[in-house]
Amino acid sequence: MKKTALTALAFIAAISPAETKSEQSAVWSISDHDSTVYLAGSVHVLRETDLPIPKIFKQAYDESEEIVFEIDMAKMTDPGMVEKMREMGTLPASETLADKLKAETVEKLKAYLATRNVPFAIFKNFTPGMAYLTMTSLEAIKLGARPDLGLESQYFDLASKDEKPSRGLETAEYQMSRFNEFSDEEMDEVINKTLDEVDEMAESLNELITIWKSGDMKELEALIIEQMAPTPRVKKILLDERNENWIPAIKKSLAEKHNVMFLVGAAHLVGEGSVVDLLEKKGLTVTNLENE
Repeated sequence: MKKTALTALAFIAAISPAETKSEQSAVWSISDHDSTVYLAGSVHVLRETDLPIPKIFKQAYDESEEIVFEIDMAKMTDPGMVEKMREMGTLPASETLADKLKAETVEKLKAYLATRNVPFAIFKNFTPGMAYLTMTSLEAIKLGARPDLGLESQYFDLASKDEKPSRGLETAEYQMSRFNEFSDEEMDEVINKTLDEVDEMAESLNELITIWKSGDMKELEALIIEQMAPTPRVKKILLDERNENWIPAIKKSLAEKHNVMFLVGAAHLVGEGSVVDLLEKKGLTVTNLENE
């Protein structure tokens, strides 16, 4: 299995258009005597060719009276949110990205941007985290993967149309702040690794598509472990700590008398330290649902 740039694919999954029966899926359920919580592993960006979304997601949505996303999708449409995120991703006036990364990394980044017809001046005042996120977004766009086709956007639009309430587990500002936990040296390593492997991303994405569509969550877990093994602190900060933070909200929803669907990145739901793993360790029965 080919190794790929860490978070570039750990949080981007896609679903092939063919609908096949599988004994597994990226959707789990937890039930008590009067309610069910669905844990659905989302795909943040999709391509036109990856549609339609497997039916199991719509089934979980139809059976839920409330939808919970990683962040409040309604707030993402606030005009002030883009400006706030831009401010968080911009260095102080006295600093530049070149001050944060090794000289050879900056040159490698400039060469990469030239192949994408993007001026380095756009990146000049970015924080390393913003530079990384922008770079991976550029590659997603190049591959035809769009956030408006991702599960969050599609199910937020559907919930809005159906007047079904939705909310978020955390804020966009908090998500962005996670990158501030990494040292400049750590971000330099992540950016370097991604630049080295950027030409393999299309092949790696197709591999991930195949695994995702198969419903083989063990294989998905193995892929994520392989991607994150070289940088365990990234997994700790971007996945494990956030998974821990979400457990009380999930348990609280289970204690209520209506069904709730949690739609979060699929990487949060597989493997040791995942939301599913943590809930099972607390004595809850978490059932993987079959694709229909």
